[in-house]
Amino acid sequence: MTLPLHPVQTGFDPRLRNLADRKIVSNVFLQQLLFYRPYFDIGWLLFWAVFIFQNYWEGLKLKDNDIVRTIFFLFWFITEPIRYYAGMYGNLQENLPWLIMFTLLCVFPQMGTHLYLLMGTFRRNARTKAIQYVALGLQLLDLAAGVYTVFSMYRKQKRQFYLFEYVLNQRARERRMAAGIGSQR
Repeated sequence: MTLPLHPVQTGFDPRLRNLADRKIVSNVFLQQLLFYRPYFDIGWLLFWAVFIFQNYWEGLKLKDNDIVRTIFFLFWFITEPIRYYAGMYGNLQENLPWLIMFTLLCVFPQMGTHLYLLMGTFRRNARTKAIQYVALGLQLLDLAAGVYTVFSMYRKQKRQFYLFEYVLNQRARERRMAAGIGSQR
């Protein structure tokens, strides 16, 4: 075993320094979508509240026969804050499971809600179609940016993991060789 010519601190391996210099894989476009999207969603909710009350309010009762729309709105209200949190946390912390949950929540129930309100709801008019086309477009942008970020994050983190494992295994091999255990291959 050759001794290093420079002073080495115990427990520090200079090869690990290169592993700390890793690329940031958070997607800025996805983060901007997640930041500005709640403003659109508030306007979207107000539009649908006005539309429903304008068309279905009779006397002192709200007579809306479209129960599927009510169920989709209920799912949307429950999952939208979770979807935002999963997207923000997964993107900023580079946490792949949370980002995968974000992309799955983009598909169901969010995509289902927008598609039903675009094609399946009663009393559709040009305004409802226009706002649903915009909402569906934003949802598809969220989904595309989420899928792209998941794949790029997976590639970078897999490479980082294997580099780290290589350095740790190389350190273990050097220790075994210094102790005279094992063979030199």
